[in-house]
Amino acid sequence: MVVVPEDPQNHWIVLLDIEDFSLRAETTQATLHDDLYQVVEFGLRRAGLGLDGCAVQDRGDGMLILAPPETRPTLLLRELVRGLEDALIHHRGTYNHDHRMRLRVGFEQGLVSRRGERWTSNAVNDLSRLVDAGPVKQVLARAGRAHLVVVVSEDIHRKVVLGHYPGIDPAAYLPADFVTKHGQPRRGWVTVPGYPAPPGLPADSGEPPRDRPGTDPGTGGTAGGAGGGTEPGSPVPPSSLGVGLGIDGVSNSQIAIGDGATAVNGDYVGGDYVNGNKIVHHHGPHDVPRRGTTADGS
Repeated sequence: MVVVPEDPQNHWIVLLDIEDFSLRAETTQATLHDDLYQVVEFGLRRAGLGLDGCAVQDRGDGMLILAPPETRPTLLLRELVRGLEDALIHHRGTYNHDHRMRLRVGFEQGLVSRRGERWTSNAVNDLSRLVDAGPVKQVLARAGRAHLVVVVSEDIHRKVVLGHYPGIDPAAYLPADFVTKHGQPRRGWVTVPGYPAPPGLPADSGEPPRDRPGTDPGTGGTAGGAGGGTEPGSPVPPSSLGVGLGIDGVSNSQIAIGDGATAVNGDYVGGDYVNGNKIVHHHGPHDVPRRGTTADGS
């Protein structure tokens, strides 16, 4: 019997990935995995959404979210980002360095075909490459006091960011060029909340991305220029346990964060998100995990 696929639907797509997740101890990974849902739930509420109103895939070290088609993109780029930052600030003040959570967050819009728990979409594939691109990872590593880095597609940058909508500053975005493992030149637009420009990215030359002779597809594009400046990256965490996460009522003014002093030399692998082993689970409206009051879940 031939199964006819359902027609694709247009969605706003959000992809989140935890920095250096695979380098953490397994107990720390479990804590961060569960706490990510509380961080995201808080951010979505800030944007007038909820996990129960979105389609969610669990990616082990991150989450893929399909927001309803009627979602206003300005709420995602403004309120969701602010909500995520507030929640991450609270998480940083609650846990020690070993459990620090920093995120790479990507935004795209496009068609997604869904058949049960399986999703197929060129838009999702393109966004995965943006979030996993070497220049985006390098920006977060250099932005020592940042809690997240945001990358958007060229389409969203053109249609939303350049619209000069309240709370969205086009000057805070810089292009990040890279080449996928298939040799395809790509460009994303990057911003870091709390920074006037993303550290480590050169100023916009106005030129489209291109495959330059001698460019290593694994490192990607022009990251490392002087335009955004540099500063120490994420601190190397000591080994210890944190305590539970409670987010409700958090504001930016509650917790002050200091800069890390030691840069982490991670592997910046450009190209496709599918590199590595990613366990994918689907979460329905009532499957959001909750954390207890200690790091081991007791």
